[in-house]
Formats: sequence, C-alpha cells, structure tokens
Amino acid sequence: MKPTYLILTFILFMFSWQKVSHNGNLDGRWQLMTIEKNDGSIENPVQIYYSIQLNLINLTHAHGVYLIGYFHHMGDSLHICMRETNKQTVALFGLNDTLQSFAIEQLTKKRMILRSSSNRLLFRKF
Repeated sequence: MKPTYLILTFILFMFSWQKVSHNGNLDGRWQLMTIEKNDGSIENPVQIYYSIQLNLINLTHAHGVYLIGYFHHMGDSLHICMRETNKQTVALFGLNDTLQSFAIEQLTKKRMILRSSSNRLLFRKF
C-alpha cells in the first residue's frame, strides 16, 4: 500500500510542475491562407505557419525563414513581439513590425481571423 501511495504522490508532484496553457483555441499550428491589405490587395502566401503554445510563437516559411517570439493573448486582443529580426523579415508573415497588435475577429478550433491597422490575416488550423 505504501509504495503505491508514494508513486501516486510522485506523479502528482511531477504534473504540478508542468505549465498549463490558458490560450484555448489559439494554441496549435495555424496556416496563413490569406493576407487582405487595407489598400484592397490580397495575397495568398504559400506555406507560412504560426505555431502557438504557452506564451511562445514560432513563425515558419517554406523558404527556410524561422522566427521565434512572444505573445500576449487577452480577450479579443493578441500582441506579438518578434525578437532578433527586422520589419522586412516579419513582413513575409503579414506583420508590419516586430511589435504587432491584432484584434481577434474570429477564433474557433479550425479558423482564425486577425485584424491589425493595415492587414487582415485569415488562418486555418493545420
């Protein structure tokens, strides 16, 4: 009886140290399908992914661009901070700057729409 109790206590202790995400449907791997710009132009990027978990965001592009940053999600707002990069590189991903704020227009298990001051990004869960 005592060894079983010790094993259960150890398992509970280990799980208590793991971080739990509070992002809901936001967590996961998202494929950027469309970038709608305020000037009316539309881009359909190829193989651009946003991977989101805990407070980290990973942006990947088929041509080998790989960026890691942080984000803060609260209510219908998403604020992204990409470090060790520049405006030109983040522009590939529909961002205007290394610090970017979005309004979340839609967020379900399969679809996400983000709107900034200049772009509207449409994603599907990959």
